[in-house]
Amino acid sequence: MLTESFSGIRGLYKEDLTKEVIKGYSLAFSEFLKKAKKKPVVVIGMDTRPSSSTIKEEMKNIFISEGIGVIDVGFNTTPAIQHGVREFKADGGVIISASHNEPEWNGWKLLSNKGSVLSQKDIKGIIEKRKAAKPSSSKEKGNVVDRGRELRESYIRFVLDSIGKDGLESIKKAKLKVVVDPNGGAATVTIKDLFEKIGITAIYKNMDLGVFNRIIEPNEKSLAYLAFYVEDLNADLGAGWDCDGDRVEIVLPNDSEFTKTNGRMLSGQYILALIVEEILSEYKGKNKIVVTNDATSNLVSEVAAKHGAKVVEVEVGEINVVEKMEELNAPVGGEGSSSGGIIPPSRCRDGIISLMFILKLMAKKGKRLNQILEKFPSYFNSRSDLRCEPKKAVLLRKKIEQYWKKQKYIQEIRKTGDETGGLKIVREPTKEGPGWIWYRASKTESGVFRIITDAKNKLYADKLLAMGEKAFDDCLSELR
Repeated sequence: MLTESFSGIRGLYKEDLTKEVIKGYSLAFSEFLKKAKKKPVVVIGMDTRPSSSTIKEEMKNIFISEGIGVIDVGFNTTPAIQHGVREFKADGGVIISASHNEPEWNGWKLLSNKGSVLSQKDIKGIIEKRKAAKPSSSKEKGNVVDRGRELRESYIRFVLDSIGKDGLESIKKAKLKVVVDPNGGAATVTIKDLFEKIGITAIYKNMDLGVFNRIIEPNEKSLAYLAFYVEDLNADLGAGWDCDGDRVEIVLPNDSEFTKTNGRMLSGQYILALIVEEILSEYKGKNKIVVTNDATSNLVSEVAAKHGAKVVEVEVGEINVVEKMEELNAPVGGEGSSSGGIIPPSRCRDGIISLMFILKLMAKKGKRLNQILEKFPSYFNSRSDLRCEPKKAVLLRKKIEQYWKKQKYIQEIRKTGDETGGLKIVREPTKEGPGWIWYRASKTESGVFRIITDAKNKLYADKLLAMGEKAFDDCLSELR
């Protein structure tokens, strides 16, 4: 089924992503770009899926025929392509990728001239127009330039500048060792050159471009094998990316009480917390603000509070975080629920920069990552994906809200976004500590309703999840 949302367009290639769909979006985006500028230029890049090159060529040909200049950056990560829009002063961009979905899937994100994904208003307009979009009468053709290698080099400089001279010197002196698995995805084209420049010893796995030796999504199951390499090679950590490189997952060495309690896979909540710790520890500005989505753990709030920073919550969705960060001039933000750290001037989560800031923190402190994590507050998430017909999702959310308003020990009910946004049930602290239950219908997977809980111990997080699922089932049964 074709999924069309402000987070991007996704579907099965040929089945959902037909030539008509590709053409419709290319024409609608062309019309959008030409409203702002007579002769716009667009950056187009892709991940390493089998269908990405074909989709890119089809889109590129339509842009050219519509008089739009094209900067083709080939295989590059999502963060690098977004950087390319800013670096090359383009008027927009296209990232061809289905991120963590399996290879038979594909899709794209449409970018503004800032490199960020389009606003909800703009992408909604393009989605509505794509079926009726028609070629223009313009006979002037756009030109094409290939700047893939140039972008990769520019992006590496951007990463190095983000870490700073002192940070780079610290990393070089620390002589860190990392096991790396980009799984043939877009991070493959950058990570080796970057690590060689900063003196990190790396053991590279799955480096053949477009060859996927594990499932695309980097998770506890797909990266379990890295634990053996981290252990046997006495590495500081293992790192695995998804296909477009915007998300990194980290495998820890088994050398502390933290891994005994939390496991070897570091959760996205802790990844964001580490990034917040590193950024705020050096931040000298007045806007001590961290912007997160409302499914981000209280862990991040505690780390931010330690540095005197305020956390502002928005609805799930990268563009929601980015827009609020720009509005508040926040130095850091992200989505802990999806391993997403966002560090300006980047306007997306960046798996490579996220890893670099964690390595910088380790190098500065002269400690293993587990030693740093043992000083962090303890938090656990539990989650499940339940089914709900899309047409019932809004009414179900209202019923769940009313359900919890009638229950005892509810401290607060928070809502983000519109009637399709997040719903967070914050319970009064108990002897087990604070805890919340979060609900939201997925906007990228039709018919999926997500529930996430957050608590200071795993047993309480699981208990909250069971309570959340019961409320969901009770409310859904009333709609049948």
